Amino acid sequence: MRAREWVVASLYYGPEDYDIPPLPRWREGRDECGRLALFAAGTDEPFITCARPVTVRR
Repeated sequence: MRAREWVVASLYYGPEDYDIPPLPRWREGRDECGRLALFAAGTDEPFITCARPVTVRR
């Protein structure tokens, strides 16, 4: 639901104009085991990892 709120708010004004928190910043990479990982900006500690990601079509 939060993603939909960000999209709608960005079409008209900024999300903060609607009391929606800003989208967090992160970077992607691989951890020491080679898993796909998302890291919080400025840290080397992943907050989520995936051992075997798959490609999906929408």
